[in-house]
Amino acid sequence: MEWPKLKNIVLIILAVTNLCLLIFVAHREFQDSYLRGRAWEDAIRFLADRGVTVAEDQVPGHTVLTPKRVMRDLEQEGTLAAQLLGGRVQAENSGAEVYRYFNEKGSIQFHSDGTFSAEFTPGALPIGEDLEGDCKALLSKMDFVGELTERDGGQLTFLQLWEGVPLFSQQVTVEVEDGCAIAMTGGRRLVGEPEEDPTRRTVTAATGLIELFNGVSRLGDVCSRVDAITPGYAVGTALSGPMTMTPVWHIATDTGTYLLDMVTGTLSRLP
Repeated sequence: MEWPKLKNIVLIILAVTNLCLLIFVAHREFQDSYLRGRAWEDAIRFLADRGVTVAEDQVPGHTVLTPKRVMRDLEQEGTLAAQLLGGRVQAENSGAEVYRYFNEKGSIQFHSDGTFSAEFTPGALPIGEDLEGDCKALLSKMDFVGELTERDGGQLTFLQLWEGVPLFSQQVTVEVEDGCAIAMTGGRRLVGEPEEDPTRRTVTAATGLIELFNGVSRLGDVCSRVDAITPGYAVGTALSGPMTMTPVWHIATDTGTYLLDMVTGTLSRLP
């Protein structure tokens, strides 16, 4: 057989093989998606049969957030401090992985576990009539994207968001007095850029619903309605190693509020 004809036959065989593989993969993905959908619907019926109403549009999609980890970035901290204080800053190592940055406008102190606090020179950082907006703009100078959760006079508390997703354990209170920011207190923040954590896997949305019911029962609580489920992250720290970002569901029911760990399936009651 002539070589050009043989080459064409080989190319056709390879093309058919690739097409078959593509069809096989697509079929597996469709089947997996179908089974996840069935499990999701079965889980909602499971709760309904036990007297707990959950609307389908309240449940997050079939996929959940993925676990992540964050390494501390000391260089970034110095840059953020300079942006916040509006100029060059001096750095001071206070020991125990605590760093303080300061200039004539004030100071900010960062800890390895993500906690931070700041004090500002009176009049150095003016805040206009739009307290919420101006405080958000101030926080954005240190890459803290926040959502207002509480306001008590001149004290505004913001929950940190990462790519629009709430970080339920990270927040800060900005204190405003006489039209100027004077302090940041009770602060917790991400310490660097999140990256995927391949060592941990999340449970499915269907399993999350089942664990919600089981967890409420284990806590000795009773609920008949789930009002809202908000996916987000709980951020944890260790004495050494990276910060962890664990996918969670913040769940509001007719009798209480809970946090569901989407890695371990553990449910905890919130105050």
